[in-house]
Amino acid sequence: MEWNWLWGLVYGALGGLFEFLPVSPQVHQEVFRKLTGLEDAGYGLSFAVHLGALAAVVLSYYGSISKLFQEQKIAGQPRRKRKRQPDFVSLMQLRLLKIAAVPVILSCLLAPWLSQYVDGMWQLAILAVLSGIVVLLPHYMSRANKDARALSPLDAALIGLGGVLGAVPGFSRVGALMSVASMRGADRQFGLEFTYLLAIPALAALCIGDLAMVIFAGAPQTGVSFFAGVMACAAAFGAGFAGIRLMRFLAVKDGYESLAYYSWGLAMFTFILYLIG
Repeated sequence: MEWNWLWGLVYGALGGLFEFLPVSPQVHQEVFRKLTGLEDAGYGLSFAVHLGALAAVVLSYYGSISKLFQEQKIAGQPRRKRKRQPDFVSLMQLRLLKIAAVPVILSCLLAPWLSQYVDGMWQLAILAVLSGIVVLLPHYMSRANKDARALSPLDAALIGLGGVLGAVPGFSRVGALMSVASMRGADRQFGLEFTYLLAIPALAALCIGDLAMVIFAGAPQTGVSFFAGVMACAAAFGAGFAGIRLMRFLAVKDGYESLAYYSWGLAMFTFILYLIG
């Protein structure tokens, strides 16, 4: 079956929503393609989805982003020219983000290339099970309330290394980042914001990787029209915005345990589709 605007809309909504939930978006998208019989989406459509998701997280955290860079600007001014002292907590948070972003960005640049080697339904099912386990682990550990003042550069580096798992299709980047942050003692709400701020350079790197695969690797764009890509981008933006709001709600409630079980249910359904053929 060929792609049209409706399929692009659904594909983008799945990618945008689950990009910000601790459940793999790639598994949802592959299940969707399997059920509809659609051809390979190609890296052009993947770029459209990642671009929409990037716009969603930038809009959602525009205030936090502006504050971080404003404090950095003030800190870079000579002391005699400052109208006020920079916020120490914001500067610490920005420093930790820069440390964590390095492995995340590098892994995201490689993610489109890695996706060529993990495309079997049974592989995605196994990785979705492992992703659910990673999300559930913090629920069996003691909670802490660290923020940027208490987390160390080592904590930030480990969080970033945890995000490397997101480069493997079937693993949730958000789930890995949040789980490692929780295991290092981060407060749940702070860990969520830290994760989503890291998602900005991660999604930007994914966009670059997608474009590189399209331009330099000659990746096929079978059956995907420009209009389908536009609809996928718009759907990813709207669904991503909704996903972020949902996770903010869960962060102040009971946490993300239910989404780990959902990931296992998705894995089971994916494996059944594999067995059916």
